[in-house]
Amino acid sequence: MTEPFVTMVVRLPAAVLAHGVPVLVITAEAAFVVMPAHGEAALPDRGTQREHVLLRLAEEDVREEIHTVIETDNTLTRLAPEMVGDADIHAACRAVALSTDLGEEHGVARFRAALAAIRAAERRLGSST
Repeated sequence: MTEPFVTMVVRLPAAVLAHGVPVLVITAEAAFVVMPAHGEAALPDRGTQREHVLLRLAEEDVREEIHTVIETDNTLTRLAPEMVGDADIHAACRAVALSTDLGEEHGVARFRAALAAIRAAERRLGSST
């Protein structure tokens, strides 16, 4: 089994985008500069494949969930949330990411997006079936 490709996501302040500062976007397929237009990021060239992330497992979110789970169910563990370390969370996230198959959900999302795009085109062109 191969390791998943690890990416780094940098969160930019909204003020940076609002003032037209160019942003370097790096994906697995390409690197390109995005020039924000009117407070919104411009889309890359049509030739550049765009992807939309449907699910992101962030270790910070898992840490928050640990607090919620432990506080909600005091019979689950005797550990305090602070006793679950960063290395524990990192290892657990990697294990879940490697063992989770979202193939069916991906197919459903792709199908629903295709239907939505068809409906949007129908509305834009003023026709319906």
